[in-house]
Amino acid sequence: MLCFDLQGHHTEVRKNPVNLNRSTAAEYTPKIHIIADYIMKYPKITSVEEREKYKAVFNDQYQEYKDLHTDISNTLSKFRELDGMMVRLLRDGNGQEKQRIQSVLKKYQEKKKDPAFLEKKERCDYLKAKLSHLKNRIRAFDEENIANGEM
Repeated sequence: MLCFDLQGHHTEVRKNPVNLNRSTAAEYTPKIHIIADYIMKYPKITSVEEREKYKAVFNDQYQEYKDLHTDISNTLSKFRELDGMMVRLLRDGNGQEKQRIQSVLKKYQEKKKDPAFLEKKERCDYLKAKLSHLKNRIRAFDEENIANGEM
């Protein structure tokens, strides 16, 4: 089986099914490791030109990430504030108020699961990981070149 680590290096992993006893073998489910596209697309930097391309991609997508992160952080902050308010209202309200609050709470819970918001959050998480990957590749290239006296 061919596996990739976080740096995009591949190694061969062999499993020895003889070591598995019958009960373990019947319950064994191999883990699936999903490798993000940017891991393969942006391997170790080997030239200054390649470094500049990686830096351009980073700069191009950093503003999108910052905008998404700000928007999501604001939304999550509002959610936390509303969560606290709902708990207090449910605790302190009377029967009729509690029914109204439950109705509002149900609508609020649906908003928290809004596909558009979840998609934004997923895109933000993806960009964060991609930008981190690019930054680490650039840093590794720079450190290697400094160590070799090339920069």
